Formats: sequence, C-alpha cells, structure tokens
Amino acid sequence: MTRYGKLNLLGMVMVPCAAAVSGLIVFGTNWPAIGYIFAMNSIAGLVAGLFSGLMLLWANKRGGNDLACKVAISPTIIPAVFFSVWYLWRAISPAEVGPGAEYIAAPQYHVMAVLFLGIVAFILGFFVRGR
Repeated sequence: MTRYGKLNLLGMVMVPCAAAVSGLIVFGTNWPAIGYIFAMNSIAGLVAGLFSGLMLLWANKRGGNDLACKVAISPTIIPAVFFSVWYLWRAISPAEVGPGAEYIAAPQYHVMAVLFLGIVAFILGFFVRGR
C-alpha cells in the first residue's frame, strides 16, 4: 500500500474513532449509543474512502505525480481532520441547547462535505494529472 493509500485509510478510520471517543466522554458507557455513533460515522468515512481510493487509483494509473495523489485523497483527509477536531471539541465544550445533537447531524454533513470536495477534486484532478 502506498503512502497515500495509508493516509486514505487513516482518514476513513479517524472520524469514527474520534466520534466514539467523544461519545464515550459525553454519554459515558452507553455502549449501544457509542456503537451507533461509530457505525454512522463509519458509513460516512467509507463513502469518503471509497471515492478517494478510486481517484487515487486513477491518479496512479495515469502517472501518479505527487500533486495528483494529494488531490485524490483530499475528499477523505480534509473532512476527516475537520470532523475529528470538531467531535473532540464538542466533547470538551458541549452545546448548551441540544447537547448530543451533533452526533446525529454530523455524519450527514460529513457526507455532504465529501461529495462537495469530491466534485472539486475530480475537476481539479484533470488539471493536475495533465502536468
């Protein structure tokens, strides 16, 4: 597995683990809730990882320059870092109105961010692969 493949895998795993740890801080040992949080965020991470994996495969097949590989994994890495930090921040400083609501809403926002960044990376990939 290439270095970028490892980063893609790390991005897929980072958000569900951060969500589960922050859910453990917020909800205590409510294992069904923690499992549900992990599963919902795993689905969002899987969508991101599969899309970036396909783009990474395509980037490597067409020459595999470093910039094309970075663009290919950006739909996984950028939202993963953002949502992991956000989950951990919300565990330390929960919302006053509706604490815990972010655990239901964030996977939806994660998928939307992945789709948006995936479209941007797909278009940008044509330009950087041509270099």
